[in-house]
Amino acid sequence: MKSDRQFEPPRAVWPFDLRVFAVVCGLWGLCLALSAALPAIDVDLVDPIETIFAGVRFNGYDARLVLIVEAGIFAAIAIGIFFHRRWGLLLGLWYMVEVVMSHLAFVIAYLPMRSEWENVRAVASQGPMVVLITLYLWIRACDLIFDPQPAEALERTTSDASHRAASRRGSGTGEIAAIAD
Repeated sequence: MKSDRQFEPPRAVWPFDLRVFAVVCGLWGLCLALSAALPAIDVDLVDPIETIFAGVRFNGYDARLVLIVEAGIFAAIAIGIFFHRRWGLLLGLWYMVEVVMSHLAFVIAYLPMRSEWENVRAVASQGPMVVLITLYLWIRACDLIFDPQPAEALERTTSDASHRAASRRGSGTGEIAAIAD
């Protein structure tokens, strides 16, 4: 007698706040895409567009392209995390580490220039928040990335296996106990 149910390994439970993080990433990607598109429509609502990526400042059309790429990255992070994919967490961690390093590189590169002190101060003031977001993502994602099964599932699997072995040894009808499991 065989059962039609196949054994599926238990999946790790993803915290609800990671879904909230995915929604925020998706909204931020949408904001980046809109900010890249608004100057292209020729609306004079904002100053000329400017962005920083990998410690390099981009202006004008180059900045629009960088913003569109960043919007795509945030959309991919949102999709990956929302649908519980490990690659979404890895992409999110990689990108947040890149942002921390980008802020640090920008501050170090432009600190000697007096004319850039206001921009350096603004980027440096964002640094602690960026580091906190990166640490939050690392703390919430570490178990989900590096441990594919939660500890409770591993303990339950080993206890079920030891229970089966004990029932097979203890009963004279070991084959029947194996079929019933």
